[in-house]
Amino acid sequence: MIDLHMHTTYSDGADSLIELLKKAENLKLEYISITDHDNCKAYKELKNINISNYFTGKIIPGIEIKCAFDNGKLIEFLGYNIDTDKIQSWSEDYYKDKTKDKLQQKYFDILYNICKNEGLIINDKQNIQFDSNKDWASVAIFRELQKHKENYNKLPEDFLSDFDIFSKKYCADENSPFYIDKSKDYPSAKETSCIIKQCGGLVFMPHVYIYKWINNIDEHIKFCVEKYNVDGIECFHNTFDEEKIKHLLELCKETKLFISGGSDYHGKNKPNVEMGIGKGNLNIDKKFIKNWYSL
Repeated sequence: MIDLHMHTTYSDGADSLIELLKKAENLKLEYISITDHDNCKAYKELKNINISNYFTGKIIPGIEIKCAFDNGKLIEFLGYNIDTDKIQSWSEDYYKDKTKDKLQQKYFDILYNICKNEGLIINDKQNIQFDSNKDWASVAIFRELQKHKENYNKLPEDFLSDFDIFSKKYCADENSPFYIDKSKDYPSAKETSCIIKQCGGLVFMPHVYIYKWINNIDEHIKFCVEKYNVDGIECFHNTFDEEKIKHLLELCKETKLFISGGSDYHGKNKPNVEMGIGKGNLNIDKKFIKNWYSL
């Protein structure tokens, strides 16, 4: 079994790198990829430890980069087989004036004020657990809103049911009062694809079904393949049912796109998603990556 999509405390995951490696070893995962958002700091740490003390499988160098689509909406690209030093250097240069703490504090303040304006129950800022250097604003606000039962009666039924719905459906919809325009804070999709390629990597499109603004998945994928030189699709994800997985696998076969898959594991930050199996719907065989990664 493999899991090529997981996050550590270097982005929005709850597990340290070593904690993640130990869990992967206990699950007997054969191949993993650590795909922290917008950085490869975990791979710097890997160079300073004896990996085999914690994990005996193979680690495929990876990253997940948030970027702005042509319409200004945010998507993510996964990069695999990358030169992690080179892409980390790019990341540090690109975000030197847009450091995580500055961006997350800005988003936290915006979301907090939106919640107050919408009449939601939320604690004073100083009483909300949030560290802009470590935490993600949307996660902190989402958890805070969940604490107050009164909010469930004031919001759409699905709003507080799942973080991805909160983040991708409401915070990313310009018609929603919770919308935050982040397009100028991140690289364009074209730039992101190019930097992954320049770092020797392959570009994959993750969790394509979670973007609620995409009306036609097949056309969206075709557009990205043609315009952004996408190499593959994440066909397995914790949010996909059997029908979605089957459709994406068939699409990759027809279009000769590479296949990847992963749980999108975040530890306790997404408590209903387990490493390796997602929400119980995953058991990804290594055979799916043999045509783009040497097993």
